[in-house]
Amino acid sequence: MRTIACNLPLAARPHIVYCKYVHKCRLQSVTRLVFETTEAEKAALAAALEPAGKSFTDWFEEQLAATLSAEQVDPITYVLDEAGHPGNLADPIQVANELASADWSFVDSETAFLTHDVHPYPAKYIPQIPANLIRRLSCPGELVLDPFGGSGTTATEAVRLGRRAVSVDANPLATLIGRVKTSGIAAEDRVQLARLATSVQTYLIEATPAPDAERLKEWVPEIPNVEKWFQPNVVVELACIRRLIAELTDGRAHDIASLALSRIIVRVSNQDSETRYVAKDKQIAPRVAFRAFLDALGAIQRKAEQFAAIEAQGAAQFHTSDSRQVMAEQVKPESVGLIVSSPPYPNATDYHLYHRFRIFWLGHDPRDLGSIEIGSHLKHQRKQSGFDEYAEDMREVMTHCFKVLSAGRFAVFVVGDAMFGGEITNTADKLQQVAHQIGFEHVATVERPIHATRRSFVSAARRARSERLLVLRKPDRLVHFDLSAPNYRLWDYEELLREQELTALFGKKRVRPLAKDAWSAVEIGHVDRWKLGRLTFSSAYSTSDGLLERTWQKLLENGDSDLSRRKEPKYVTHGIHAYKGKFYPQLAKSLLNISGVQPGGVVLDPFCGSGTVLLEGYLNGVESYGCDVHPLAVKIGRAKTEVLSLPARVVDQALSALRDSLSAPPSVFPKSTAQFDSSVEEELFSWFPAPVVFKLNWLLGQIRLFGDARIVNFLEVILSDCIREASQQEPTDLRIRRRAEPIEDAPIVEAFTRRLELQHSRLRHFWSVASRRPAAFQNCHIRHGNSREIETLSSLGLAANSVDVVVTSPPYATALPYIDTDRLSLMAILDMPSAKRRVFEEQLTGSREIGSSTRAKVEEILFSQAAREQLPEGLITELRTIHKRNIADGAGFRKLNMPALLFRYFNDMAANLQNVATVLKSGGKAYYVVGDSKTEVAGEWFPIRTTSWLLRIAESVGLESTKLLDISVTTENMKHIRHAITENAVLCFKKH
Repeated sequence: MRTIACNLPLAARPHIVYCKYVHKCRLQSVTRLVFETTEAEKAALAAALEPAGKSFTDWFEEQLAATLSAEQVDPITYVLDEAGHPGNLADPIQVANELASADWSFVDSETAFLTHDVHPYPAKYIPQIPANLIRRLSCPGELVLDPFGGSGTTATEAVRLGRRAVSVDANPLATLIGRVKTSGIAAEDRVQLARLATSVQTYLIEATPAPDAERLKEWVPEIPNVEKWFQPNVVVELACIRRLIAELTDGRAHDIASLALSRIIVRVSNQDSETRYVAKDKQIAPRVAFRAFLDALGAIQRKAEQFAAIEAQGAAQFHTSDSRQVMAEQVKPESVGLIVSSPPYPNATDYHLYHRFRIFWLGHDPRDLGSIEIGSHLKHQRKQSGFDEYAEDMREVMTHCFKVLSAGRFAVFVVGDAMFGGEITNTADKLQQVAHQIGFEHVATVERPIHATRRSFVSAARRARSERLLVLRKPDRLVHFDLSAPNYRLWDYEELLREQELTALFGKKRVRPLAKDAWSAVEIGHVDRWKLGRLTFSSAYSTSDGLLERTWQKLLENGDSDLSRRKEPKYVTHGIHAYKGKFYPQLAKSLLNISGVQPGGVVLDPFCGSGTVLLEGYLNGVESYGCDVHPLAVKIGRAKTEVLSLPARVVDQALSALRDSLSAPPSVFPKSTAQFDSSVEEELFSWFPAPVVFKLNWLLGQIRLFGDARIVNFLEVILSDCIREASQQEPTDLRIRRRAEPIEDAPIVEAFTRRLELQHSRLRHFWSVASRRPAAFQNCHIRHGNSREIETLSSLGLAANSVDVVVTSPPYATALPYIDTDRLSLMAILDMPSAKRRVFEEQLTGSREIGSSTRAKVEEILFSQAAREQLPEGLITELRTIHKRNIADGAGFRKLNMPALLFRYFNDMAANLQNVATVLKSGGKAYYVVGDSKTEVAGEWFPIRTTSWLLRIAESVGLESTKLLDISVTTENMKHIRHAITENAVLCFKKH
């Protein structure tokens, strides 16, 4: 035992306060802290703590919890590796060996972190047990069931670890605790709780009379012998609190407040203690219940804030009922990925007795719980029943568990031995026999010691000294799943993609569908089950016995609603900014699936544009890398992905705060340009009306008040998307063209606000479904740079043979004027004047811009022998032919530039493909979405056969090349786009 002296500022004569600091766990080393303070300060602190029934140690622990963030304390000791992938769950022998070799004692582990100690609860098992089991035996996004949920320990750890949870318990207090532990807290809850606390505080004013007992009669529960267990003044105060909670709160706030009420019941009652069910006259003074409630409310709210701060990506449902009924009626067969539970020990604990008065004050009757409680000591005593009754109750529960558990998955029951008539029964062995009769496989039984504790209703004779982890498995089998089509009509090429995706994911496991409206079906075992959620052009999968699950794509686009009849390409952050020639996300995702890349794999987009592939990689559990020469594209790509890595609570509050401030903009905007670089001011006033310039300046000033650069970037990109329509640029023209009728002003603040609200709503939808993702989210990496330079890929951290798949849509040969189209955003948001923009224009692969001197140098190479060494001979012949015919026809400079531009384009693509061949793993694939275009030569259209030549170029750098399929694209009714691509192809390059 160590003694630490903490020298606080001294007043008069010092007085020592000893604080034995012990984490709330079963057995830990003790640290003794010594504080020096005055006698008066010590007495004042004791007086302040006494109404709440708190010791100095309790007070210190609260201060510690309030000071340290969840991130500063790593509470869990993991003794098992994380599964990471369903394939790691396939071998039950390996699982048994790992569980048997792990140290399950957790002697020095912190068990009261986050919300785990938010309320007293008997016979809780420590969170380290479910945490390790959940990490090892399930994957993120899967459903974890606890049929004996208790105070929600399993559910809390499942949510913290990014799983979904269903927790069932017949005790209404248990499910209330679970909801508070896992729900966090939001702004509207804080408002309600502040209003409640203020109302309660008014009853502490010295001159305030006691509440009117007669008017509060309806809020007093019918507790037998209430006068024995509660003083009259306490009854009135508790009834008053109960009434205020009912009238001032709802939802989460109501749960938090109700739990605070429950937390103080034993403290203000005549019950001797949490663990002694005997009456004792405590002489509770007036207003003590009010003070204790406010203290408990603050403590629970702080815990809820801590849980909210960790930004858990899971979600939990709590059912107050008999688990047998819930599993029969509300949990679908084959829907559960893992069961982890600590059933009541037989003949050990009476939960309804432990929480008797709390349950009454929450509006329930504990006698109802006592009648259905499994393992209750009093019930066994009353019926004179032995272990057989407990075993039969457990048989019913485990039968339902077997039905709802997915084939090939695990169920772990943490059980203790039973004591009946002085004889010990090995509960794990008995339940193993029951499980075998039901159909479970026995994987392992692992024993763990229980450290002694005196805080228990259970007598020492009936108290367990050890417990066992009974590990079971539902045998794997082939399950038939019908696949539902999306609600929108697919293009022909999308149907081909859907077929290829299904083949890539499931091979020859396709069968004839059973449901009439299904487009296909598969029969698969549990290792392949998770892939169903990855399907792009399927909306759901179902079984004949009632299971229906939405695919991840369906959830992202429309959630659980079936109302939409159109494909949604702008889900999550995909629609944050218009970007011409953008790769649409469903195509990118389907190619990821067709590639066979696994969760945690690596995808590269060397022409990442606005980040479509990067975002799809993030959403589908693939680590994403991308680069682009276009500065605005890189900015958009970062905005799409970085905001998702930030704490949702922080982003939500930031966007709400900005929206509120925008609701009352200045009546007259300051005539300031402080947010713009002086190099762009003249051009700004040329392309924007002066009032719009001043509004843009004000908006940028508001945006840049935020401290996090990622939030600022996200908001700047939203503003960038508004700029074109508020300028003198002709909106439908990709080239630099002014409006026929200049505008004098534009509602840019209103336009930005609308887009902000739209993006905020899409983020909120994403956050609401994130717990149902099929794989853990992975990081995104994006850099400004050119993929024809291997240094760019190296700067991303990509080495040779490090990339699983490449998915990209490179710029088409001279098809789109990217820099011209986005020049207003480059000018106003990135402070980029025209001279600097021209440099980037010339660097772009596929650029239309080339200086005369550069053109001359390129043409010199084109007509040299070196050209045939760089590119296929047939391509060189075509380019020379175009050049000669344009010269002969007296073509203008645009047409004369074309051969040099195309030669440069194909050389850039050759360099890119060489670099891609370097970083791809052996067997890795690269998918390029490209299109042919055309150019006018001597009055005739001459085809630019990009697809054919890229296939040839890829072969020349050692890649196996094939055309996967043809696809169609739209031109969005834009002017000056006659060279645009209307037919695309997906090319597939494979590294040997």
